Amino acid sequence: EDDPLTSACIRCDTCDGFPCLVDAKADSDISCVRPAVRDGSVTLLTETKVVKLHTDPSGRVVSEVEAEVRGEPVRFSGDVVVVACGAINSAVLLLRSANDRHPNGLANSSDQVGRNFMKHHNGAILGIAKKKNPTRFQKTMAFNDLYWGEPGFDYPMGHVQLLGKVTKDMLAADAPGITPDLALETMAEHAIAWWLTGEDLPHGDNRVRLEGDEIFLDYTDRDTAGFDRLLARWQEILKSIDCGDRILPCSLYFRKKIPLQGVAHQVGTCRFGTDPANSVLDVDCRAHDLDNLYVVDGSFFPSSAAVNPSLTIMANALRVGDHLLEQLG
Repeated sequence: EDDPLTSACIRCDTCDGFPCLVDAKADSDISCVRPAVRDGSVTLLTETKVVKLHTDPSGRVVSEVEAEVRGEPVRFSGDVVVVACGAINSAVLLLRSANDRHPNGLANSSDQVGRNFMKHHNGAILGIAKKKNPTRFQKTMAFNDLYWGEPGFDYPMGHVQLLGKVTKDMLAADAPGITPDLALETMAEHAIAWWLTGEDLPHGDNRVRLEGDEIFLDYTDRDTAGFDRLLARWQEILKSIDCGDRILPCSLYFRKKIPLQGVAHQVGTCRFGTDPANSVLDVDCRAHDLDNLYVVDGSFFPSSAAVNPSLTIMANALRVGDHLLEQLG
């Protein structure tokens, strides 16, 4: 952990989609949170839930952050308040913070808070080969050759990458009808898995909203033609590959589109822009309606390209951080 040139990684087969038990992942916890806490730059409170933001009488300044710390009510204050709860829960927090000055929710004079929710069109293709796949650390290749379409189809299709190694326990979650462990283990040993991502466009009625204390996520699948074509085309390409006696081609393929519950790429609910009438944040991710409120998670996206948004979220947060340092002197 102290030497950036060494790694505790053991190239295991449960890296993709799982927490790392040997702290070898370069995730936000290992790379950002722990170093910041260790050098005293950040105080991290666990078992804490922020429930509401309060403004001063003018309605232009967030004056207090209302929270529950281990079930006890606590209020915090600061010159700047930064919200980064994820696109769904950031919108929920702002909507729950409605008051006399902001009757439709904090920072919501545009009625755009919670709207334009995007989550990507995501799916997987699982190929079952005749030969065993001995790979453990499999997520090593990705390409965008089909991103901008193909001859005869001039619209974006998306991004393709390998998935981490499939295990019998992963298969069991998606194949409840297959009960013998041996069958699932055999499938996993012969499996090659791919992850595909397509663009999800912003629509105002794809939204997060509140009814009392209940959170609702309204979403209608649209703009699916390109992604459906990508799924079909990549399976055709895989079947056509002649690899001699190597693992490919597979003899059996399974395809799955990730349903609404898969919101790992959630973005768009507090989009930024230059016009306060149709955006929530300005170009520095400060709320148009407030002087000291910023939102720096995926909420700010006005649209969503067909790749994982994490690096864009990180880059933007660093950009906004530099802006805040300059503003605060």
